[in-house]
Amino acid sequence: MHKQYRAITTAAIVVASVAAGQRSEARVVKFVVQHQSSFLGGADWGNAGPYELLQGTAYLEVDPRDRRNSIIVDLENAPRNAHGMVDFSTPFLILKPVDTQRGNHKIFYAVNNRGNNLEGLLTATTATQVAATDAGYAMTQGYTIVDAGWEGDVIPTSTNLVASLPRAYQPNGGPIIGPMRYEYYDRISGSYTTNLEGTAGFLSYEAADTNTAHATFTVRDSEYGPKTLIPPNRWAFGTCPTGRASLIPDTVDLCYFDGFDNSKIYELIYEARNPIVMGLGFATTRDIASFLRYEARDDAGNSNPLGTPITRAYAAGGSQTGGYLRDYIYLGFNEDESQRQVFDGIIPWIAGTDRVFINVRFADPNAYSEQDHQHNYLQNSYPPFAYAVTTDPRGSGPSFVGQYSYCKISTFQSYYSGVGRVLGPVQVKSGRSRQTVVNGPAMILAIANNIFSLRRSRGNEETYR
Repeated sequence: MHKQYRAITTAAIVVASVAAGQRSEARVVKFVVQHQSSFLGGADWGNAGPYELLQGTAYLEVDPRDRRNSIIVDLENAPRNAHGMVDFSTPFLILKPVDTQRGNHKIFYAVNNRGNNLEGLLTATTATQVAATDAGYAMTQGYTIVDAGWEGDVIPTSTNLVASLPRAYQPNGGPIIGPMRYEYYDRISGSYTTNLEGTAGFLSYEAADTNTAHATFTVRDSEYGPKTLIPPNRWAFGTCPTGRASLIPDTVDLCYFDGFDNSKIYELIYEARNPIVMGLGFATTRDIASFLRYEARDDAGNSNPLGTPITRAYAAGGSQTGGYLRDYIYLGFNEDESQRQVFDGIIPWIAGTDRVFINVRFADPNAYSEQDHQHNYLQNSYPPFAYAVTTDPRGSGPSFVGQYSYCKISTFQSYYSGVGRVLGPVQVKSGRSRQTVVNGPAMILAIANNIFSLRRSRGNEETYR
């Protein structure tokens, strides 16, 4: 759209059109605006004029029996309300023209990365800061900017957007227990403790069994190096900021008595409990965008704060969120439960071939595969690497050549000798930007500059990668 979207690696716009149908049971139940304020002192944004910032909480429910939701892993194991629905909620932000008639009646849904708004809209203090972002440019064109939490394992702060998603339990209310794996490669040398997830800003899945003899903790010199077992009596579940003598046992931290070495790779495999139904994150994006686009009010009678009809809606996200949006498309979430198209266009940018794979039990959206570590994490690059399904002309299997960094971006752009480039379906288009960046191998930066319709007949289960 603006500087970033005119200079991004491997962007694609994907559009889906779905026939309209009857109102579904799952929806935004309450859309509560809790704070309304002038944005950055009433700064003027071109012809759209000043904007206002709305912040609040969206309360949602989904029907686990609906085919559009039944794909969500562990949804059937989430607690249900009196109507048989699964409840969840998320904070949101909306930036809209104070005078809605000066807007263009279109939504730019800038999906956050790990709860952090990519445009810095919740932390900006001057209009100059925002003007340099894609949201700033979109505001000069009259777009309404929307974002809402989707990831459920981030620790909430005053400046992030974190979804409140349910945990999954056995039918009798008992815990669901299963294997969990974390890898640590960047610990401070001489430090003794970390939360199990490995990053302080994220929740860890609790250990179902804190007997270290029933878990596996290893160390190795490199990703494919031999693993050496760390004896069970050399570590514990708990915190120990100064070593073993300071150990306070718990179920969400790890204490290594001998201290970490940041030149090593450590791996912990243990039995975890109470998985988050992380796949519901896709439903937050789908249902909030659908509500703002199509509904006049929520079940409680609160009016849609956008006030005027929305003619188009677009979503964009970068890096982790680009992979999130790719799975959002792949799993069919661009169709709401009333069989309506949610977004007219979706731009996953600087995500390479990454897919986040949050729709699994004990999902860990924060971790991703890199060149020198974490190769076995689910957030990774999976073939096929383009929206078209292709095969390697030199043999069986999906086609790919090399990689640009850990997201293997070159698979979108590489040419096979004597064969030609990887082509996408006509519904997915990318155009060449005005910029070329050389960083090691030359990388042509692309941006989707046309909108194409991708039509799916009702009941068609075809998916697009």
